[in-house]
Amino acid sequence: MTRDDLIVGFLGEYQRRREKTEEPFEAALVICGRKDKYQVSHEVLDMIKSCSGPPVMMVEHSSHDVTKAIHGYTPKLNIHDSHRVDAAIQHYEPYIDFNELARRTRSSNSSFNDPSTISLDDLRML
Repeated sequence: MTRDDLIVGFLGEYQRRREKTEEPFEAALVICGRKDKYQVSHEVLDMIKSCSGPPVMMVEHSSHDVTKAIHGYTPKLNIHDSHRVDAAIQHYEPYIDFNELARRTRSSNSSFNDPSTISLDDLRML
């Protein structure tokens, strides 16, 4: 088995799943290899370029270096990144009562406990 075989298998699996289901394809392929040491055939490169769906990244570094870089990557969420903010809202909104959260954090005597339990000021006196 060669690298080309693995790449063709990945592209084939993407197409097979796309035909069977509308669920997102939650996989990516990172092709590693130092420049001029490991080559991908022209035919496979054409397949990668013509296939518009699966995420494929080619890098000219060793697998070890790429794995270290990916492991050290920490995505940051900030207010100006509207795509990530929207994704976070869509993910968490069904699980969080934002009105209740705002109500509890707005008051000067805020508490995340049930409002019928001991107040924060009373708790401080204990």
